[in-house]
Order: sequence, then C-alpha cells, then structure tokens
Amino acid sequence: MVEGHWGWLIAIYLFLGGMGAGSFLTAAVVELSGHRYRHEFCPTSLIGAGVSGPLLAVGTVLLIFDLGAGLMEPWRIIWMFTNFSSVMTWGIWILSIFIPLCFVYGFLELLDNYPGLYDWIRRFLRFLPESFPFKHWRRVLAALGIVLALGTALYTGILLSVVEAVPFWNTPILPLLFLVSAISTGMGLTIDMGATIALPEVHRRYKSLPIIHMVAIGAEALLIAAVLLIANGKGGVAAESVHTMLAGVGAPIFWGLVVVPGIIFPFIVHAYAIGARHHGLWSGILSGLGIVVAGLFLRYLIVFASIPVLL
Repeated sequence: MVEGHWGWLIAIYLFLGGMGAGSFLTAAVVELSGHRYRHEFCPTSLIGAGVSGPLLAVGTVLLIFDLGAGLMEPWRIIWMFTNFSSVMTWGIWILSIFIPLCFVYGFLELLDNYPGLYDWIRRFLRFLPESFPFKHWRRVLAALGIVLALGTALYTGILLSVVEAVPFWNTPILPLLFLVSAISTGMGLTIDMGATIALPEVHRRYKSLPIIHMVAIGAEALLIAAVLLIANGKGGVAAESVHTMLAGVGAPIFWGLVVVPGIIFPFIVHAYAIGARHHGLWSGILSGLGIVVAGLFLRYLIVFASIPVLL
C-alpha cells in the first residue's frame, strides 16, 4: 500500500474537493435553470452555495500540508504556483480562483435570502446600493463557477491518474469516476440531506431527481467496474490492488460502505420513487447519506488499496 507517501489526508481532500465541487454544481444548475425562482425559499441553492467554499477550503489545506508544503516549510507553498509542468500547479491555480468565487457566491446567496443582513451591512458600507442586483451577479458567478467546478472535480482524479508508479491509478477512467462521484455526492448532500432536512417537502419539487440520481449511480457503478477491470487486466501490483478491494482486507469496506449504501440502496430507493411518483422523506435522506458515505470510502479505498511498482 502507499500510505507512506499518500496518507489519509489526501483521501479526505479528494472527498471534500469532489463534494464541494458537486455542491456548487448543484446550486449553480438550480440557479441557471431558473428553478431557484419558482419558490419563495430554495434551500438547495442556499446549502449548495454555502457549503462549497468551506468544503473546498478545508480540503485544500489538507492537500497542501500533505503533498509538499508541510508545517515545517510553509515557504514551499509559493513554489507550488510556479511549476507549470506539474499537475499539482494546475490544480492549485484552479482552486485559488474557485474557492474565493465559492465564498462570494455563497455570501450573495445568504444576503439575498436574508435581506435584514444586507441592510445591517449597509449601515457600515453606505456606498452599497439600496437594491443590490443579486440575481445578476449570482448568475455570472454560477456560469464561471461551473467551469471551475468541473475542473476541480476532474482534477481530484487527474491528481492520482498521472502517478505512473501506481498502475492502479494510472488510467484516464479515474478522473471521470471522480467527476460523476462528485456530482452524486453534491446532490446527495445539498438536496437529499440538507435541503430535505431544512424543508421536508422540498423533495416534491424535483420530479426528475430520481431519474438523475439513477443515471449518476449507474454511471458511477460502470466506471468503478471499468477501473477495476482495466487494473486487473494490467496484472502485477494493479491486479493485487483489485484483489485487495474486492476480496482482501478492503472487501468489507468496498461491499459494506461503498456498494450497498452508495449504489444498491439509493438505486432501489430512486427506482421506487419513479414508480410511486414521489420521494419518501426518510428514504431520500438515508439515500443521500449513503451516497455521501460511499463517496468518502470509495476514495479511501482507491488511495489505500493501491500498491506502487517497486523500482
């Protein structure tokens, strides 16, 4: 295993980075589609916009301290911005732009939902207009942020896939898997869990949500299978990694914390929702929780079950 160089911090970063990007994507799509304005209060937008910045910020701090800068040599962080031949540098630049954008977007969403807060701020910043064009600037930031969110979600997979010393990771399928998982966990957190808890009847607003979830879950299952089949076909240490996940020490986590809660259970729940033409309250919340938990442990397994080539 590769724990010596790629510790648990990177697994948590991959999870938080992907879910943060997925949460922003969910909020941005709800914004740009106009769905946000069909109701007086849209918790999906508020939660998706509010959590994306903090999730990405915490994940990025973990990434920096785990992959090069460290607590002992913080000055090395500056060099991570200048080595443009490094995938790490590309990611740092994307995150450096995307994280502030997420915080601004979340702040605008908060102010628009709670006008009293904006009025209180205007008492100190009198140059602010009495009526601020929140919708205009949110839509601008949402459009820009979607591109950065897609780049961030893909980057979490590219970060591993370019490591040639770990054959299990070294496949172009991995970034696609992380992108689909990011979208799925983002929807699970912002809609299935967060928005439903904030406003229990919210699940009735998204008639197409079960279909979208089933497509995402199905795509994720196929991509997981593709990664495992490609790795197994390589033989050697890549095949050993597959065995570790499917039948070795990682098997209980893979089957018990990834496949069952993140694929089988939510697929059945959403298939039932399509047939019943509505989503159950607790089934939706538990489905979202299962998807989020599975997203974390999928990345954990991909990091910890991987075996490097011994040179």
